Amino acid sequence: MMGIVSHHRKPASAIRSDGQTDGTSAAVRHNPPVSHRTLLDLLLPSVCPLCTLANGPGLCSPCREELPELVRPCRWCGMPQTSTASDLACAHCADEGLPFLVQVTARWAYVERMVQLVGNAKAAGRPAAVKTCAGLMPVLDVDGPAVIVPVPPSPGRRTGPHLGTALARAVARQTGQPYACLLATTRLATEQHRLGAAARAHNVEGLFIAVGTVPANVVLVDDLLTSGATASAAAKALRMAGAQRVELVVLARTLKYS
Repeated sequence: MMGIVSHHRKPASAIRSDGQTDGTSAAVRHNPPVSHRTLLDLLLPSVCPLCTLANGPGLCSPCREELPELVRPCRWCGMPQTSTASDLACAHCADEGLPFLVQVTARWAYVERMVQLVGNAKAAGRPAAVKTCAGLMPVLDVDGPAVIVPVPPSPGRRTGPHLGTALARAVARQTGQPYACLLATTRLATEQHRLGAAARAHNVEGLFIAVGTVPANVVLVDDLLTSGATASAAAKALRMAGAQRVELVVLARTLKYS
């Protein structure tokens, strides 16, 4: 990992996260099943959400220092750069970036402890982990007015906090820009992590549709960036609805090498 990621040592503010209605019945939404990890958050709210051993409520110092921060991430695709030469094109995207996106901002590498933290927030549905992830989002300097838009949850997803929505709300609070749900899904798609790179773009083609009035500038927010297919499909829907500039902000970038 030398030269690819670094360890974060600065404290990050905790930001409250909110869930999002996912189309389930009111009874299910108001009485979601409680996992043993969620019970741990309720019974022991002052423990570190990663190791669950040290005092919390945020990350303990050892866990925070183990988070893998990206080194010189490419502004077009988010991949870390191994060269310090500013005149060299990105070795992964050749400065061509992702379709329909003008810029990508990523802070962490999706490896090791970040995989565990995101898993606690998504698969385990632990509110403390969701809140911690929200506090770890990149710090943005938005150029001009924009609307912060989350990539929406997939139909039929498990109940509990939706990480992408919580992260988008965190970015909106941090930047002072308005938050809006301007995307909806058109169908049930296969989960992207089950597919290879070649099938990902086909799987999300036409998956998103814009709803409401779409402004000229949009900051699209998601938790992870892997192939970029999902983000590009979401950005395409926003562009078709009138957005002139769509940039992507993610918590973590999957490291892939050609």
